[in-house]
Amino acid sequence: MKDSYTQRLLNRLSTWFPVLLLASLAMLTYWLDAQVQSGGRGSGDAGQDPDYFVEDFAASRFGKDGSVIQQLTARKLTHYPEGQPTQVVAPLLTDTQPGKPPVRVRADAGQVSADNEQVYLTGNVVAERDANAGTSKITLATEYLHVLIKDEKADTDRRVTITDAMGTHVGGAMEADNKARTLKLRNGVSGEIRPTSK
Repeated sequence: MKDSYTQRLLNRLSTWFPVLLLASLAMLTYWLDAQVQSGGRGSGDAGQDPDYFVEDFAASRFGKDGSVIQQLTARKLTHYPEGQPTQVVAPLLTDTQPGKPPVRVRADAGQVSADNEQVYLTGNVVAERDANAGTSKITLATEYLHVLIKDEKADTDRRVTITDAMGTHVGGAMEADNKARTLKLRNGVSGEIRPTSK
């Protein structure tokens, strides 16, 4: 009985959270790419010195009615010559799409690969999806998250904790696949299911 309930809960988490998380992180890559492209490319010398940097960086995407639907902020964005990853300090992505619960993803630091296909978030990575009709708030916390944009996948080989109103689930590693709508916790998975009030 308990195993069946745990399986249903994990299925519910895997249905919604990876979709919102990966969509939000995809927007992070889109914005960083747009900002980098507007600043131009370096001379082609693959040195360690940055081409340029932007402090208190902010980029917003607006909906048809003029309201902000996505916003990316960072304490600092540093762009390096061709072939080197773009660095961001204290990135925070907020997704407020109409009809969907707001999603926020933050970390101490991040890197975006030179081809804008991969995002690496490090240090106090926290993703939160607000409660919505029929669903509670969900929080994912880890120290590292790797996102493959085109494949719509995310993974971490570090401890990850997923919490919602139903309980808390912990694993030593995680794989999320947005296309397959799956979320897998591995390596010493444990969980706590809170009793529901009648």
